[in-house]
Amino acid sequence: MVLAGSGSIMSTDLYAPSLPYLTDFFGTTPELIKLTISLNLLMFGFAQLIYGPISDRFGRRPVLLWSIALFSVASIACGLAQSIDQLLVARILQGFFAAAEAVICLAVFKDLFTEKEQVKGFAIYGMSIALAPAIAPILGGYIHVLFGWEYNFFLTAGVGVLTAILIYLLLPESTTPDPHALKLKSILHNYRSVVSNKIFITYGALSGVALGLIYAFVTGAPFILISYFGIEIQHFGYYQAVIVVAFFLGSLLATRLVDYWQSLHVLNLGLIVMVIGSLLVVGFVFIGGLSPNTLVFGYLFIAFGIGPIFAVAPSKAMSAVDRSAGSAASVFGCLEIGLSGVIATMVSVIHDGTPGPFGIVIGLTAVAGIVLGVIVNRQSTKQAAAVG
Repeated sequence: MVLAGSGSIMSTDLYAPSLPYLTDFFGTTPELIKLTISLNLLMFGFAQLIYGPISDRFGRRPVLLWSIALFSVASIACGLAQSIDQLLVARILQGFFAAAEAVICLAVFKDLFTEKEQVKGFAIYGMSIALAPAIAPILGGYIHVLFGWEYNFFLTAGVGVLTAILIYLLLPESTTPDPHALKLKSILHNYRSVVSNKIFITYGALSGVALGLIYAFVTGAPFILISYFGIEIQHFGYYQAVIVVAFFLGSLLATRLVDYWQSLHVLNLGLIVMVIGSLLVVGFVFIGGLSPNTLVFGYLFIAFGIGPIFAVAPSKAMSAVDRSAGSAASVFGCLEIGLSGVIATMVSVIHDGTPGPFGIVIGLTAVAGIVLGVIVNRQSTKQAAAVG
């Protein structure tokens, strides 16, 4: 499962240092190049609505195997693209096939673990897949310089093949296939039940806002650091790696705190630190002092805070639903990735060559995080009062 998650993340982070170069390579605009990230992310989110019912019907294991195999084919197509249009189509297909991993990970955790075990599990899972965005941009920058941007996608395809082999050998089936899961009436009933669950939706939205801050960096930072500040392509990955280490440490802290704190308190700590980091970034952009180092400094707080949020929000959301783990995982993933894709798209669309639009998106996203945090705590208070 860790490799499956790493492969889909690598598909973006490996070639992120190449984004400014691809503008000249394809003879296009930065806005279109950024869309290779945001459109991939949007498809990654919306396709998850498909995989939940399919995995409920046919089982987690076979759906995951087929999707990873087709993800590898799409990765090869990315590396062979001869125009920006071809790359966009291949990246959209990559996002479509990568979506299965996110759904099935949530569903397997729901199938096998209690809420407290899920919090620890998601934290450990987050720590494990954090290795991909820590290593991938550094590796991708050097692969770009030594061999060309295309080979980053060929490497991604190879990781996909290796992952499929390991899943085939090691991952058991975690659910009993439901022969009625693909009936339209059953699908609509399950989705209606999940979408009407306010607690589930709020946690999914909060997770999407947090992930949006990560993808805002992945989408906008290469242009700020490489094009605006002039750092070398092969050095970009080191800046992102520092941020990923902060996320790793935040996730590690969550695994420790959950033994002593209520999970909501762990989430609140992460939210506070994330908002502080967002305010720092906005301040550096609009008040003064923005540099590669201060941008990363602000994002250290953001990434550290996101660690506890990612550990708690999925488990709290999945615990709020009683049945159909596949459908619930689909809606959660669609909401999470869809919102983060919208945020990444905003960074793409309002790009003007300066850090200003990036700062605006970070500020608006932080405000959304504060609002959702308040709602989550009010919901928790009402639940406690009802039980009492």
